[in-house]
Order: sequence, then structure tokens, then C-alpha cells
Amino acid sequence: MASQTLIFTVCTVAQLPFTKVLGESLPSHISFKIGIVDANPTVSDSNIISLNDLPLSEIQLLQQRYDEASLIAASKPFFAEYFLQKTQCQTLMYVDPTVFFVGDVAEILEVVEQHEIVLTPRIIRKFGKATYGDEKMFLNTGMYDNGFWAIRNTHNNSHFLKWWKGRLTDRAHFEVCQGMNHDQLWLNYVPIFFKNVFVCKNTGWNVALHNLHERTLNFGGAEWTVNQTDKLIFINFRECFVKNKTLSKLIHTSGVEPLIQAYLLKLQQHTSQIPVIFSLRSALFPVMPAWKHLLKKQLQGIIDTISYFPLYHKITK
Repeated sequence: MASQTLIFTVCTVAQLPFTKVLGESLPSHISFKIGIVDANPTVSDSNIISLNDLPLSEIQLLQQRYDEASLIAASKPFFAEYFLQKTQCQTLMYVDPTVFFVGDVAEILEVVEQHEIVLTPRIIRKFGKATYGDEKMFLNTGMYDNGFWAIRNTHNNSHFLKWWKGRLTDRAHFEVCQGMNHDQLWLNYVPIFFKNVFVCKNTGWNVALHNLHERTLNFGGAEWTVNQTDKLIFINFRECFVKNKTLSKLIHTSGVEPLIQAYLLKLQQHTSQIPVIFSLRSALFPVMPAWKHLLKKQLQGIIDTISYFPLYHKITK
């Protein structure tokens, strides 16, 4: 089973330190590949595949059209198709470079063996509003997380990847108001359009900043558990390197802080600073000076006053 499995990630050369830590968290018998999107990568490694090396006509258009974060997102199904054809693996799993495996990967593979496509929901409980954002924000940005997905090498998934490639060729920008959030929003359609899709609600899978409001981590008996029920299998640190008092409090109360510190120690073995990586929340709620925040609030107040002014309603009806 393991020899027929390939795990891959996609990043830039600057983000390779993340992949070093990710690779160290995987069992040695699991094949691991890294897709690099830089136009002219300067690294040489048998496990690294450049986007330029993919024999596809769309690559140059992708590179011209997208910024770094969008290119990473858009290229995932292109790399996936390439790896399936090149290696003939039976199971293909994508994880973000900032993922770290704490538990047994075999538990994931057992689930994938029973299904053709496996996704994880970004949230599993109704909650109204949390520190990360409210329910409406998740509606706007996507139901399923693009930091993990797994597929089997089937005819159904050939159609899936072809469909996803077609959408991401020109609609993988980060423009939430235009219905685009890189590759993530398109995942909303997958359980509708494709067969044998499984949405895994195990709280030990894909723990991340966006779901810490519903998950508490504990260490005991030589293993980490989530909500005292599920074993922690893997965690995505993508948005956890924040300097925000409110989010720092969430990280502390969730119990994930020791894992972040341990991860940073591992990362420091490969780099002296944390590489820049796209954060959805930071993109939606950018940090701004106090004066700018106040000005924005005042301007929004003026707009709201005009919008609700009775004469305005009469004119626009």
C-alpha cells in the first residue's frame, strides 16, 4: 500500500524550508515530491519537480497570468496529473508545505482506499462568529480546505483533474468579491459533480488556525488528541505564525502552542527566518495602522449613513 502512495506539495524555492520539516514528519517508505513554481528554480533535487518541466502548453500562460500565491494554487491539479501519469501511483495526496504529520499516515490511506476523493471541511460545527471569522466568511471563501486532499488513480479522478485544471487556468485569482479564492472555492462543487467523494470530519485531521475555535489539543499517554476523542494525525501551521493578541489568545487556549514552538525549532534547523506564505485571513483582514483603521471606520460610517438615508431609498427605488 505505502509503495503505491505519493504525497506531494507545491511551493516556491524560498518556501523549501517548510518542505524539509514536512518531509521529516513522513515515514521513510512514503514517496514525497515537491512541485516548484519559480520560473527559474536554482535547486537540484530528485524529489523536486519544476513547473517548467511539466509537458503542458498551459504552463507559460499560468506563469504570465498569476502572482506567486495564485500560481501555487492553480498548478496543483497540473502537478497531480503529472505525478499520477509519471509514477503510476494508486493514491495521491496533496498537503500544504506547512503541514506536519504527528500521527500515523496509514490512517488516512485506509480512508482513501474506500473512496476516490477525500476532502476535509474547514469547519464541522455551526458557531455564528469566532476569532478567525464568522460563518459568512467561510461561505465566501470555501467549505473545503485546499491545504489537504487525496485521490485515487481512477477514471473518475481523470475527469476531476481535467475539470479543475480548466477552472484554474484563468479563475484562480484571489478576488473573493468575484467568486474566486485560488483553488479552494472550486472544491465546493466536487461532492456534487464527482462520484465517491468522502468528506472526513475527523477532528484530528487538518487542524489549523481556521478551526481552532472548535478544537482543543491535549497531550497524554505519549500521543496528542483533539477534543479528547480523536488522535491528532496532522496539523497545518500555515496561518499560525501571527503576531496578533486576539489570535495568540486563541492559539494559547486551544493547546496548540507547544506544537507551534516545537515546529519552529525544527524549522530553524533549515532557515533563520519564517518564509513568507499566503494567509487567507491576513489577506482578508490586513494589519493597518491605527489612524488608517480609524479613517476606514469613519468612511464606512458615512457610507452606511448615506445608504440608509430615507431620501436615498426613495431615489433608488
